[in-house]
Amino acid sequence: PVSLITTKAGETVIDFGQIMSGWVEFYCREKEGGEVFFQFGEILQDGNFYNENLRSAKEEYRYISNGKERWVRPHFTFYGFRYMKVTGITELRLEDFIGRVIYSEMERTGKITTSNWKINQLFQNAFWGQIGNFLDVPTDCPQRDERMGWTGDIAVFSPTALYNFELSRFLEKWLRDVKAEQLPTGGIPNTVPVQGYGFPATMPEMAVDWWGDACVLVPWALYEATGSLDVLRMMYPTMQKYVKACCFWAGFGIGKHRYIWHTPSVLHFGDWVAPDVPKMSQWQARSKYTATASLCNTSGTLAKIARILGKTEDAAKYKELSRKVADAYCSVLADGNGKTKEEFQTAYVLPLYLNMFPENVKAKAAENLVKLVEKNDYKIGTGFPGTPYILFALADNGHADTAYKMLLNTQYPSWLYEVRVGATTVWERWDGLDENGECPIGDDGTDMMISYNHYASGAVGAFLYRRVLGVEPTEAGYRKFKFAPVVGGGITEAEGKVGTPYGVIKAAWKIADGEMTMTVAVPVGTECTVVLPSGEEKVLGSGEYTVTAKA
Repeated sequence: PVSLITTKAGETVIDFGQIMSGWVEFYCREKEGGEVFFQFGEILQDGNFYNENLRSAKEEYRYISNGKERWVRPHFTFYGFRYMKVTGITELRLEDFIGRVIYSEMERTGKITTSNWKINQLFQNAFWGQIGNFLDVPTDCPQRDERMGWTGDIAVFSPTALYNFELSRFLEKWLRDVKAEQLPTGGIPNTVPVQGYGFPATMPEMAVDWWGDACVLVPWALYEATGSLDVLRMMYPTMQKYVKACCFWAGFGIGKHRYIWHTPSVLHFGDWVAPDVPKMSQWQARSKYTATASLCNTSGTLAKIARILGKTEDAAKYKELSRKVADAYCSVLADGNGKTKEEFQTAYVLPLYLNMFPENVKAKAAENLVKLVEKNDYKIGTGFPGTPYILFALADNGHADTAYKMLLNTQYPSWLYEVRVGATTVWERWDGLDENGECPIGDDGTDMMISYNHYASGAVGAFLYRRVLGVEPTEAGYRKFKFAPVVGGGITEAEGKVGTPYGVIKAAWKIADGEMTMTVAVPVGTECTVVLPSGEEKVLGSGEYTVTAKA
């Protein structure tokens, strides 16, 4: 614990300083029959204990003393919390309490620090969000009455997750569950293991559009990180059936419209929790954009996997499918000249990141995205499907300055807004707390359902590793990798490490007096391409190197 609080309401609350998943051990000194009662929450409201965002989850622990002094902890449960409300302790001593953080056993492999403390805190927030939700299955949140393996969250977060930890056992175990839960139609349930939670998780049309994509994107991320073909072989039939199901639900149109998603009259997620529009129906209405890009991505990724596995006919088939979907997106959902029919950030981010626009219009599309970002004062406007990729879409298309302005923005909504108002994990919604630290109010006049430990938007971690630090695999398992920092935003130095099957990559760069110094440790059996600020490349074998160049 970091402090003991007596709230305005007269409550006794212990602050552990960090939103975490686990439990509290305490030393009980109470007399026989004395009842101790703990309640857990993530935030305070108006200085008082708060747990309304947990919905029906109790998150509480009750203990009746037998009169013997002893250390006590709960069993067969865990809590998501930072604050604990205490009643029944006669003489409270902070040294009698220990917060125990729990998560599945996994080796930490990655870390980043920079010259910007806010970016460092953002990295830590994403890290804590991961360990708070990697308990047996990759959950969406660890605190409220959900705690389920939502597929969409891990689909977008897996590249970041695999930088932070070695996850072969953890993710392969979960992917076996995905394989087992696949529907006869080919669809993937929204949550694995299946728990519909009011959603028709057994309906195939519910299981596409980045959520079901987890059956393709997670194995691919695992392959990129480890180089192991086993997970690709295991999941290949699942991926094939899934892409076939996606084609079915996109295939009701004529001509190019056959490759455009047609949203049926059931719940669909679309641009989930995009902050530029307030209603679920508006996020859902964007499904024709997000799900069409999704089909392009999954079929294109499956083409690469088929080629790697030696299935040349399949590779050609899926590559052609991906090409046709991309062409349909650019000519049906856009004007053929790089402008989307409906303009919102995700509508540009996905085709830019996935290289769906033809080369002759890609620059125009990127400029249109920049205009939207500038008009929005460099604030984020993407939901789950676009958030992991927007900084890449900008930086990799000649607009690194715009990407850094968005990354470093501290106004709502932004990653660093959460940091500025004291977040220690990543939120489910960008509007989790206002400037006064208050929860937003829903249309029904009650506090909105919000998780303050939800790692999906922490997928920005991949950008921190791949562009800010600059380390990215160019061959699966990092047998070959590049060290190519994208400098900007006033950040003058960064250092970090990335674990690989060959050993640890250590990389650092620093700018001083107009000169950039880059150091890198290249593991035995690997090859690193260092890209200098001028664009010059140096290919290095195993060893430790320092390279200097004009910044």
